[in-house]
Amino acid sequence: MNSIFLYVEKNGEITITGLKEGVSDTSIVIPETIDGMPVVEIGPKAFEFSTITDIKIGKNIKKIGEKAFYMCKKLKSVTWNHKCDVVPAFCFSECSNLTKFDFSNVKKIGLYAFYKSGLQEVCLPKNIKVLEEGTFSGCSKLQSVTWHCQCDVIPADCFFGCSNLMQFDFLGVKKVRERAFSKSGLKEVCLPENIEVVSGWAFFECKKLSSVIWNCKCNVIPVDCFARCSDLTQFDFSNIKRIEVRAFRDSGLTSVTLSKGTAFGQSCFAQCNGLKKIEWLSGQNIEGKIFEGCKNIKEIFISDKVKNIEASAFASSPNVEISFI
Repeated sequence: MNSIFLYVEKNGEITITGLKEGVSDTSIVIPETIDGMPVVEIGPKAFEFSTITDIKIGKNIKKIGEKAFYMCKKLKSVTWNHKCDVVPAFCFSECSNLTKFDFSNVKKIGLYAFYKSGLQEVCLPKNIKVLEEGTFSGCSKLQSVTWHCQCDVIPADCFFGCSNLMQFDFLGVKKVRERAFSKSGLKEVCLPENIEVVSGWAFFECKKLSSVIWNCKCNVIPVDCFARCSDLTQFDFSNIKRIEVRAFRDSGLTSVTLSKGTAFGQSCFAQCNGLKKIEWLSGQNIEGKIFEGCKNIKEIFISDKVKNIEASAFASSPNVEISFI
Protein backbone atom coordinates (compact mmCIF):
# COMPACT_ATOMS: atom_id res chain seq x y z
CA MET A 1 0.00 0.00 0.00
CA ASN A 2 2.82 2.45 0.83
CA SER A 3 4.07 2.31 -2.75
CA ILE A 4 0.96 4.02 -4.11
CA PHE A 5 1.66 7.39 -2.45
CA LEU A 6 3.61 10.44 -3.44
CA TYR A 7 5.24 11.94 -0.36
CA VAL A 8 7.97 14.17 0.96
CA GLU A 9 10.20 13.70 3.98
CA LYS A 10 11.22 16.50 6.31
CA ASN A 11 13.03 16.16 9.63
CA GLY A 12 12.22 12.47 9.76
CA GLU A 13 8.49 12.92 9.16
CA ILE A 14 6.36 12.16 6.11
CA THR A 15 3.79 14.33 4.34
CA ILE A 16 1.65 12.58 1.73
CA THR A 17 1.16 14.79 -1.31
CA GLY A 18 -0.91 12.54 -3.53
CA LEU A 19 -1.23 9.25 -5.38
CA LYS A 20 1.27 8.00 -7.94
CA GLU A 21 0.21 8.11 -11.56
CA GLY A 22 -1.71 5.05 -12.69
CA VAL A 23 -2.80 3.97 -9.23
CA SER A 24 -6.15 2.19 -9.48
CA ASP A 25 -6.76 1.58 -5.79
CA THR A 26 -9.98 3.20 -4.60
CA SER A 27 -9.96 2.01 -0.99
CA ILE A 28 -7.13 3.95 0.67
CA VAL A 29 -5.49 3.50 4.05
CA ILE A 30 -3.14 6.27 5.17
CA PRO A 31 -0.34 4.34 6.91
CA GLU A 32 1.08 5.24 10.29
CA THR A 33 4.64 5.00 8.94
CA ILE A 34 6.51 4.91 5.63
CA ASP A 35 10.10 3.65 5.62
CA GLY A 36 10.02 3.66 9.40
CA MET A 37 9.13 7.36 9.56
CA PRO A 38 5.77 8.60 10.93
CA VAL A 39 3.21 9.88 8.44
CA VAL A 40 2.10 13.12 10.11
CA GLU A 41 0.42 15.14 7.38
CA ILE A 42 -1.79 14.97 4.30
CA GLY A 43 -0.83 17.88 2.09
CA PRO A 44 -3.16 20.43 0.43
CA LYS A 45 -5.06 19.03 -2.58
CA ALA A 46 -3.40 15.64 -2.04
CA PHE A 47 -6.36 13.59 -3.28
CA GLU A 48 -8.46 16.21 -5.09
CA PHE A 49 -10.37 14.96 -8.13
CA SER A 50 -9.33 11.36 -7.39
CA THR A 51 -11.65 8.35 -7.71
CA ILE A 52 -11.16 7.02 -4.19
CA THR A 53 -14.27 5.53 -2.58
CA ASP A 54 -13.18 5.26 1.04
CA ILE A 55 -10.28 6.35 3.19
CA LYS A 56 -8.93 5.47 6.61
CA ILE A 57 -6.58 8.03 8.09
CA GLY A 58 -3.60 6.87 10.12
CA LYS A 59 -3.30 7.65 13.83
CA ASN A 60 -0.13 9.73 13.43
CA ILE A 61 -1.74 12.39 11.21
CA LYS A 62 -1.50 15.81 12.87
CA LYS A 63 -2.52 18.03 9.97
CA ILE A 64 -4.63 17.84 6.84
CA GLY A 65 -4.26 20.48 4.16
CA GLU A 66 -6.98 22.50 2.46
CA LYS A 67 -8.89 20.78 -0.34
CA ALA A 68 -7.28 17.46 0.58
CA PHE A 69 -10.31 15.52 -0.74
CA TYR A 70 -11.89 18.25 -2.85
CA MET A 71 -14.14 16.96 -5.66
CA CYS A 72 -13.72 13.29 -4.72
CA LYS A 73 -17.13 12.54 -6.14
CA LYS A 74 -16.98 8.78 -5.50
CA LEU A 75 -15.89 9.08 -1.88
CA LYS A 76 -18.45 7.35 0.37
CA SER A 77 -16.66 6.59 3.62
CA VAL A 78 -14.15 8.43 5.83
CA THR A 79 -12.60 7.05 9.02
CA TRP A 80 -11.37 10.08 11.03
CA ASN A 81 -9.40 8.38 13.98
CA HIS A 82 -6.20 10.51 14.31
CA LYS A 83 -4.56 13.48 16.09
CA CYS A 84 -5.86 16.17 13.72
CA ASP A 85 -9.04 17.73 15.14
CA VAL A 86 -9.56 20.27 12.35
CA VAL A 87 -11.49 19.61 9.15
CA PRO A 88 -9.76 22.18 6.91
CA ALA A 89 -11.27 24.53 4.34
CA PHE A 90 -12.93 22.84 1.35
CA CYS A 91 -11.68 19.45 2.63
CA PHE A 92 -14.73 17.46 1.46
CA SER A 93 -16.23 20.10 -0.78
CA GLU A 94 -18.30 18.59 -3.63
CA CYS A 95 -17.87 15.03 -2.34
CA SER A 96 -21.39 14.32 -3.52
CA ASN A 97 -21.47 10.67 -2.42
CA LEU A 98 -20.29 11.32 1.14
CA THR A 99 -23.58 10.85 3.01
CA LYS A 100 -22.30 10.74 6.60
CA PHE A 101 -19.39 11.90 8.74
CA ASP A 102 -18.46 11.30 12.38
CA PHE A 103 -17.69 14.65 14.08
CA SER A 104 -16.91 13.15 17.50
CA ASN A 105 -13.16 13.87 17.22
CA VAL A 106 -13.42 17.30 15.61
CA LYS A 107 -12.97 20.72 17.26
CA LYS A 108 -13.02 23.01 14.23
CA ILE A 109 -14.66 22.87 10.80
CA GLY A 110 -13.14 25.17 8.20
CA LEU A 111 -14.50 27.30 5.39
CA TYR A 112 -16.91 25.44 3.08
CA ALA A 113 -15.49 22.14 4.37
CA PHE A 114 -18.56 20.16 3.25
CA TYR A 115 -19.83 22.49 0.51
CA LYS A 116 -22.14 20.59 -1.87
CA SER A 117 -21.31 17.28 -0.22
CA GLY A 118 -23.84 14.46 0.00
CA LEU A 119 -24.36 14.64 3.76
CA GLN A 120 -27.88 13.64 4.80
CA GLU A 121 -27.57 14.01 8.57
CA VAL A 122 -25.25 16.17 10.68
CA CYS A 123 -24.74 15.72 14.42
CA LEU A 124 -22.45 18.36 15.92
CA PRO A 125 -21.42 17.27 19.45
CA LYS A 126 -20.05 19.35 22.32
CA ASN A 127 -16.43 18.93 21.26
CA ILE A 128 -16.92 21.29 18.31
CA LYS A 129 -15.83 24.82 19.18
CA VAL A 130 -15.65 26.61 15.81
CA LEU A 131 -17.54 26.49 12.53
CA GLU A 132 -16.42 28.79 9.75
CA GLU A 133 -18.36 30.34 6.88
CA GLY A 134 -20.27 28.13 4.46
CA THR A 135 -19.60 24.87 6.32
CA PHE A 136 -22.58 22.94 4.90
CA SER A 137 -23.57 25.33 2.14
CA GLY A 138 -25.18 23.68 -0.88
CA CYS A 139 -25.79 20.32 0.84
CA SER A 140 -29.06 19.72 -0.99
CA LYS A 141 -29.52 16.22 0.53
CA LEU A 142 -29.15 17.40 4.14
CA GLN A 143 -32.34 16.67 6.09
CA SER A 144 -31.38 16.66 9.77
CA VAL A 145 -29.06 18.77 11.95
CA THR A 146 -28.38 18.27 15.66
CA TRP A 147 -26.63 21.35 17.09
CA HIS A 148 -25.05 20.44 20.44
CA CYS A 149 -21.66 22.06 19.83
CA GLN A 150 -19.93 24.71 21.95
CA CYS A 151 -20.10 27.14 19.06
CA ASP A 152 -23.21 29.29 19.56
CA VAL A 153 -22.88 31.15 16.26
CA ILE A 154 -24.34 29.82 13.03
CA PRO A 155 -21.81 31.25 10.57
CA ALA A 156 -22.57 33.04 7.33
CA ASP A 157 -23.83 30.76 4.53
CA CYS A 158 -23.70 27.75 6.88
CA PHE A 159 -26.84 26.09 5.50
CA PHE A 160 -27.28 28.18 2.35
CA GLY A 161 -29.12 26.20 -0.31
CA CYS A 162 -29.87 23.20 1.93
CA SER A 163 -33.19 22.72 0.20
CA ASN A 164 -34.20 19.57 2.12
CA LEU A 165 -33.44 20.97 5.58
CA MET A 166 -36.98 21.59 6.86
CA GLN A 167 -36.43 22.19 10.58
CA PHE A 168 -33.78 23.43 12.99
CA ASP A 169 -33.61 23.77 16.79
CA PHE A 170 -32.19 27.20 17.74
CA LEU A 171 -32.01 26.59 21.52
CA GLY A 172 -28.19 26.43 21.64
CA VAL A 173 -27.66 29.44 19.39
CA LYS A 174 -26.96 33.13 20.14
CA LYS A 175 -26.17 34.52 16.69
CA VAL A 176 -27.47 33.73 13.21
CA ARG A 177 -25.15 35.24 10.63
CA GLU A 178 -25.66 36.44 7.03
CA ARG A 179 -27.45 34.02 4.68
CA ALA A 180 -27.17 31.24 7.28
CA PHE A 181 -30.38 29.55 6.04
CA SER A 182 -30.93 31.40 2.78
CA LYS A 183 -32.64 29.24 0.14
CA SER A 184 -33.01 26.38 2.62
CA GLY A 185 -36.11 24.19 2.97
CA LEU A 186 -37.12 25.43 6.43
CA LYS A 187 -40.88 25.31 6.99
CA GLU A 188 -41.01 26.71 10.51
CA VAL A 189 -38.66 28.98 12.44
CA CYS A 190 -38.87 29.53 16.20
CA LEU A 191 -36.29 31.99 17.50
CA PRO A 192 -36.17 31.76 21.33
CA GLU A 193 -34.90 34.33 23.84
CA ASN A 194 -31.31 33.08 23.65
CA ILE A 195 -30.95 34.56 20.14
CA GLU A 196 -29.18 37.93 20.40
CA VAL A 197 -28.35 38.68 16.76
CA VAL A 198 -30.00 37.87 13.44
CA SER A 199 -28.09 39.17 10.43
CA GLY A 200 -29.19 40.17 6.95
CA TRP A 201 -30.49 37.63 4.45
CA ALA A 202 -30.66 35.00 7.24
CA PHE A 203 -33.80 33.37 5.79
CA PHE A 204 -33.78 34.94 2.34
CA GLU A 205 -35.79 33.01 -0.26
CA CYS A 206 -36.89 30.22 2.08
CA LYS A 207 -39.86 29.52 -0.16
CA LYS A 208 -41.35 26.79 2.05
CA LEU A 209 -41.23 28.89 5.23
CA SER A 210 -44.80 29.39 6.46
CA SER A 211 -44.42 30.05 10.20
CA VAL A 212 -42.07 32.33 12.19
CA ILE A 213 -42.08 32.82 15.96
CA TRP A 214 -39.83 35.78 16.82
CA ASN A 215 -39.21 35.63 20.58
CA CYS A 216 -35.51 36.51 20.49
CA LYS A 217 -33.74 39.46 22.14
CA CYS A 218 -33.05 40.97 18.75
CA ASN A 219 -35.92 43.37 17.96
CA VAL A 220 -34.75 44.37 14.50
CA ILE A 221 -35.71 42.46 11.35
CA PRO A 222 -32.53 42.82 9.25
CA VAL A 223 -32.00 43.54 5.57
CA ASP A 224 -33.71 41.03 3.24
CA CYS A 225 -34.28 38.68 6.17
CA PHE A 226 -37.53 37.19 4.86
CA ALA A 227 -37.48 38.53 1.30
CA ARG A 228 -38.92 36.10 -1.26
CA CYS A 229 -40.39 33.84 1.45
CA SER A 230 -43.45 33.25 -0.67
CA ASP A 231 -45.28 30.94 1.79
CA LEU A 232 -44.91 33.33 4.73
CA THR A 233 -48.39 34.88 4.97
CA GLN A 234 -48.43 36.13 8.59
CA PHE A 235 -45.92 37.71 11.00
CA ASP A 236 -46.32 39.12 14.52
CA PHE A 237 -44.64 42.56 14.56
CA SER A 238 -45.71 43.48 18.10
CA ASN A 239 -42.22 43.35 19.63
CA ILE A 240 -40.31 44.68 16.64
CA LYS A 241 -38.66 48.11 16.85
CA ARG A 242 -37.34 48.35 13.31
CA ILE A 243 -37.88 46.62 9.97
CA GLU A 244 -34.86 47.10 7.74
CA VAL A 245 -34.59 47.61 3.98
CA ARG A 246 -36.38 44.95 1.88
CA ALA A 247 -36.90 42.75 4.97
CA PHE A 248 -40.16 41.25 3.59
CA ARG A 249 -39.82 42.21 -0.05
CA ASP A 250 -41.70 39.86 -2.39
CA SER A 251 -42.86 37.71 0.53
CA GLY A 252 -46.29 36.10 0.88
CA LEU A 253 -47.66 38.41 3.61
CA THR A 254 -51.41 38.94 3.31
CA SER A 255 -51.90 41.37 6.20
CA VAL A 256 -49.62 43.57 8.29
CA THR A 257 -50.23 45.13 11.72
CA LEU A 258 -47.48 47.57 12.62
CA SER A 259 -46.97 48.67 16.23
CA LYS A 260 -46.71 52.25 17.46
CA GLY A 261 -42.97 52.22 18.05
CA THR A 262 -41.93 50.47 14.85
CA ALA A 263 -39.59 52.19 12.37
CA PHE A 264 -39.16 51.20 8.73
CA GLY A 265 -36.52 50.93 6.05
CA GLN A 266 -37.18 51.53 2.36
CA SER A 267 -38.96 48.84 0.35
CA CYS A 268 -39.45 46.67 3.43
CA PHE A 269 -42.79 45.40 2.06
CA ALA A 270 -42.22 46.08 -1.64
CA GLN A 271 -43.65 43.68 -4.23
CA CYS A 272 -45.83 41.83 -1.69
CA ASN A 273 -48.58 41.05 -4.16
CA GLY A 274 -50.62 39.03 -1.66
CA LEU A 275 -50.81 41.94 0.79
CA LYS A 276 -54.42 43.07 1.19
CA LYS A 277 -54.75 44.69 4.60
CA ILE A 278 -52.50 47.09 6.55
CA GLU A 279 -52.93 48.45 10.07
CA TRP A 280 -50.42 51.29 10.45
CA LEU A 281 -50.40 52.10 14.19
CA SER A 282 -46.95 53.66 14.00
CA GLY A 283 -46.62 57.42 14.07
CA GLN A 284 -43.91 57.32 11.38
CA ASN A 285 -44.64 58.98 8.07
CA ILE A 286 -45.58 56.68 5.17
CA GLU A 287 -43.16 56.91 2.28
CA GLY A 288 -43.64 55.72 -1.26
CA LYS A 289 -41.18 52.86 -1.49
CA ILE A 290 -42.25 50.99 1.65
CA PHE A 291 -45.20 49.40 -0.21
CA GLU A 292 -43.81 49.84 -3.72
CA GLY A 293 -45.36 47.38 -6.19
CA CYS A 294 -47.99 46.01 -3.76
CA LYS A 295 -50.81 45.75 -6.30
CA ASN A 296 -53.60 44.20 -4.28
CA ILE A 297 -53.93 46.22 -1.07
CA LYS A 298 -57.65 46.69 -0.38
CA GLU A 299 -57.83 48.45 2.97
CA ILE A 300 -55.51 50.50 5.16
CA PHE A 301 -56.09 51.71 8.69
CA ILE A 302 -53.72 54.56 9.58
CA SER A 303 -53.01 56.17 12.95
CA ASP A 304 -54.20 59.78 13.12
CA LYS A 305 -50.73 60.61 14.51
CA VAL A 306 -49.18 60.15 11.08
CA LYS A 307 -48.31 63.63 9.78
CA ASN A 308 -47.37 62.85 6.21
CA ILE A 309 -48.33 60.26 3.59
CA GLU A 310 -46.47 60.57 0.31
CA ALA A 311 -48.69 60.75 -2.74
CA SER A 312 -46.94 57.77 -4.29
CA ALA A 313 -47.15 55.59 -1.17
CA PHE A 314 -50.04 53.45 -2.40
CA ALA A 315 -49.93 54.27 -6.10
CA SER A 316 -49.54 50.57 -6.94
CA SER A 317 -52.90 49.78 -5.27
CA PRO A 318 -55.50 51.92 -7.09
CA ASN A 319 -58.51 50.34 -5.34
CA VAL A 320 -57.31 50.83 -1.76
CA GLU A 321 -59.62 52.29 0.90
CA ILE A 322 -57.91 54.36 3.62
CA SER A 323 -59.36 54.92 7.08
CA PHE A 324 -57.86 56.93 9.96
CA ILE A 325 -58.04 55.60 13.51
